[in-house]
Amino acid sequence: MIFTQDKSEKRTHERVTLRTQATILLSDRKAIKVRTLDIALGGMAIVADGNPNSGVVFNIQLTLPLHTDIPPLFEAKVRVAHSVLSGKEGGFKIGLQFIDLNDAAESMLLQFLEQNSK
Repeated sequence: MIFTQDKSEKRTHERVTLRTQATILLSDRKAIKVRTLDIALGGMAIVADGNPNSGVVFNIQLTLPLHTDIPPLFEAKVRVAHSVLSGKEGGFKIGLQFIDLNDAAESMLLQFLEQNSK
């Protein structure tokens, strides 16, 4: 039996390493600290102690290290795309997709990606 499966990369945007702290803001106003791994125009990867279900939506906040006098606070609504336990990262590696970035957040993100892309 022959299986045909498209194993091509689903991401359409270049990822840039971003190792910093971030905060997940849940709908019940609970805040959870997480670590970031990378970011792209379409989403980002984080590491957290908990394992959220795919499709869960929440906000995430972090300070983007831009070459400005005061690093801006980036906030975005995200959806969980996937989550897997990672012994290497010491928690659950979670892929997040951005949902309708506002103009200010998109501008900050584009500036960060431009300053840090290869």
